[in-house]
Amino acid sequence: MNINKDEDILVIIKNDEKFYWFVAFKEMWVLNRVKWVSDFIRNGIDGINPNVHSERYDIPVINKENVDRFIQLLINDGYLYNKSDIADEFYKRLSVGTLWWDIYDLMPDLFIDFDSNRLYSESVESMHYEKYVPEGWFGELVDFCDNDLLQKCEMFWVKNEVDYRREILSKG
Repeated sequence: MNINKDEDILVIIKNDEKFYWFVAFKEMWVLNRVKWVSDFIRNGIDGINPNVHSERYDIPVINKENVDRFIQLLINDGYLYNKSDIADEFYKRLSVGTLWWDIYDLMPDLFIDFDSNRLYSESVESMHYEKYVPEGWFGELVDFCDNDLLQKCEMFWVKNEVDYRREILSKG
């Protein structure tokens, strides 16, 4: 298993107390594409049609009203990943000499919680997912893998009370 983080990101969605792990192209995860496209146009980028969202199932803003449909479309298109498979790959790669770059493709980039209308981003790229959330949502750039935002049962990198992600990051 190798997730190409140059093109795709790993995203955890929580909806109705259920967790889903998806890998898809980066633009898929801009929840409020209307605001995102408006920023492009406002900054002088030509040739963008603000009404075309075909690359994301023609859903301009993903919110609680359409998330079930969105999740089903993602599943139908094969974007759903099995967290256990990701965990197995993580522990296969784990050794005393493991560095961040050896496992970073297996770490989630976004946590989108539709139960609490919150988006947490670990991504420090130019996408700024936390800025493009639906009306009434809260978006934040934060290390959600190292605090209480994500339930322990989803944190496969913690085993027998050892946080292997934290240990790897502490190596520098």
